[in-house]
Amino acid sequence: MKTNKLTFVLLFFLVFFCIQPTVLLAQQSSWSADNDGWILRKKTGSNKYEKFFAIGLWNVPGYTFVKTNEPDNEKSNAKLFLERTKNYNMTFVGEGYKKDYMKGIIQCISSVNFPNTLKSYLDKVPSINSDKDASPYLRAQYIRKAIDNKDPKLTQALDSMINHLCQVNADNDYAWAPIDEISQGGSASFWNWPANVGDIVKERIKNKVKDGLIHTDLMGVGRGNSYLFEQLYLKTHTSLPDNPPMELLSKEARECVKNPLLGFRVAYDGLPVYEFNKGEYGYKEYDLETLKRLWFENIKICAAGFKNSGDVFGINAFRDFVAYPILSGITVDAIKAGINPNIPVWLYFDGNGYAKSPKVSTEDYVKNVKCQMYTSIVHGATGILFWNDRSKKPEVFDAIAPVVKEMKDNVKIFVLKTVETKADNDLHYVIKQKDSKHKYIIATNTSLTNTLPINVKGVNKKSLKPLEVYVASF
Repeated sequence: MKTNKLTFVLLFFLVFFCIQPTVLLAQQSSWSADNDGWILRKKTGSNKYEKFFAIGLWNVPGYTFVKTNEPDNEKSNAKLFLERTKNYNMTFVGEGYKKDYMKGIIQCISSVNFPNTLKSYLDKVPSINSDKDASPYLRAQYIRKAIDNKDPKLTQALDSMINHLCQVNADNDYAWAPIDEISQGGSASFWNWPANVGDIVKERIKNKVKDGLIHTDLMGVGRGNSYLFEQLYLKTHTSLPDNPPMELLSKEARECVKNPLLGFRVAYDGLPVYEFNKGEYGYKEYDLETLKRLWFENIKICAAGFKNSGDVFGINAFRDFVAYPILSGITVDAIKAGINPNIPVWLYFDGNGYAKSPKVSTEDYVKNVKCQMYTSIVHGATGILFWNDRSKKPEVFDAIAPVVKEMKDNVKIFVLKTVETKADNDLHYVIKQKDSKHKYIIATNTSLTNTLPINVKGVNKKSLKPLEVYVASF
């Protein structure tokens, strides 16, 4: 009898300590990619990978992320989260903010953790932090060399943070989104992260989670950045200088009150992103054809430089997408041209009116964003993400909800085989085929003003109005 009790205790500890972690980890999806631009997902309990069309959220308008347990009088917060995420399959959740009711949606993690870990590492080096104007450049050059020299302190800091995130998310289904706007430094820096930062981040994540998924947001502005300045500089120099070459900037740029390093944000051919006037700055405007050329080449070069930083790539450029919806298609083409034609692409779109002019109605704005999204899909994007401005009321978010529901319903079309794609200025369409008897067309008109003819054999639709989206079987 005594032996039986001892055996039972041993079995209990074996089950608890050995099997329990496996059960927790089994709740996570496994991720891969095919040779046709799709991220593939193997769900918990499944033995096969399936095409995954991402519909993701950064911020949930009206919902309050809180680290504490929500009291009874805030249960409506949970209800609001579930209601507003019901047509989405991914949402960004910061460390400490997850709740049990989020279990039904894939959580994108680490957007804050990686920049903070890198920042903490660089903050400990006095020599690169004393000059306010030069510091962003000096920090970038320092971390580039530290990675090349395999500084164990940096690797240990990254691994420690990754291990921690894996532990706290052990019961979540999650994906990684490490560094926002990596090729231009994000909102926290006036200089880009070096490409080897993206490389080591991916390497360390994959070392821990081999079949994890990493989404990389390349930039927030397609007009140019400091990474492109570096590439242009290296065409005539063997290495980057120790200090920012301020002598290359105009007098007006050096006098910029906000930060003179903005003068180094240029397109691939040296054309400036900004023009400077009396210490202030604003976008330098280009005609559409010039902008389209700069946009494509800029993104292509950045995508190529950061190709080892993720599994799926995108950008967020809300104002330019609204002004020129055609840029959403050009963006997809450029990322694929820079990395390879089969790389998965998920772009960000404006989900709550961040770039909306007060003069534009909510209905017209949603029409514009819908055209952007479908145009990206025509060009080969296999996911869409929404950034939502928390400072605004959820008017646009609520108005775009039916479009999201429609897209969710159309995923069964998106995943079909592509048999034809055409992009002729503002007219874009793709033909999808289910079998010999069933075809579908997805077509968009990115012109803000012109109705365009569409002549496709077997399709009844003969023209598209400005910003019109057409999805139909034929």
